[in-house]
Amino acid sequence: MWTGFRVALGGAQQRYDVTADLACFSKAIANGMPLSALTGRADVMRLLEEDVFFFTTFGGEALSLAAAKATIEDLRELEVPAKLEYAGTQLQQGYNHLAEKKGLSHTKASGLPCRSIVTFDAGAGDPLLQKSLVQQELIRHGVLWTGFHNLSLAHGEAEIDHVLAAYDRALDTLSTALAKGRLAESLRGKPVQPVFRKTR
Repeated sequence: MWTGFRVALGGAQQRYDVTADLACFSKAIANGMPLSALTGRADVMRLLEEDVFFFTTFGGEALSLAAAKATIEDLRELEVPAKLEYAGTQLQQGYNHLAEKKGLSHTKASGLPCRSIVTFDAGAGDPLLQKSLVQQELIRHGVLWTGFHNLSLAHGEAEIDHVLAAYDRALDTLSTALAKGRLAESLRGKPVQPVFRKTR
């Protein structure tokens, strides 16, 4: 779902040279049109013939199939995974360079270049407050951000430069807030909340 067409045209299976029993692809296969695909080894897929009940809402809808064909052709011809790798590497390394230059060794961008994540170590302060402040400042500078870098073919050098310039300013604000011990006070609204909460 997350690696198909981003890390390689054949997804993580191609990149890491593995063959999954089953693999699922969602709407990215058709550039956002309503389509998903369940693929797998022939012996596993044969179970769907009689042993597994499944139903498709859009089973007869052919427009999404045409969109998938065109999308996969473009992904191949435009070498999209390679371009995402390049742009993602520039963004990831750029962020890490800015953080290091500003003495913020507790934050870094890590993961695959096509979809990296920015993390904050608790040693410097509440990670959610740090993330909230960076998110607030990025929004002020025209970048909508949730902690991940989800790149597309539309993200070229100008877009990467814009994001890094916004990070430059946001990390200055974070550095100042941490130095003054005013992380929470620097927020203009409520901080982001954990996605997964403990239950009683």
